[in-house]
Amino acid sequence: MPRYFFHHLVGNRLLRDRTGVELPDLKHMPHAETDTEGWAKCLGKRIQPGRIMVVTDQTGQVVFVTAI
Repeated sequence: MPRYFFHHLVGNRLLRDRTGVELPDLKHMPHAETDTEGWAKCLGKRIQPGRIMVVTDQTGQVVFVTAI
């Protein structure tokens, strides 16, 4: 399973996630419903109001960015 990193951007400062989490690759999900639940649980614990979350894959490529 690929590893994803959930960094937070606060103002001009990027707080890096150095551990990451292994999650299913959304492009190749054999069981979309259960794999999506895993992503939702992980994101729900990490989203913080007023912060921008930058998710990268294990190569450092940005997968997506969200703002709450």
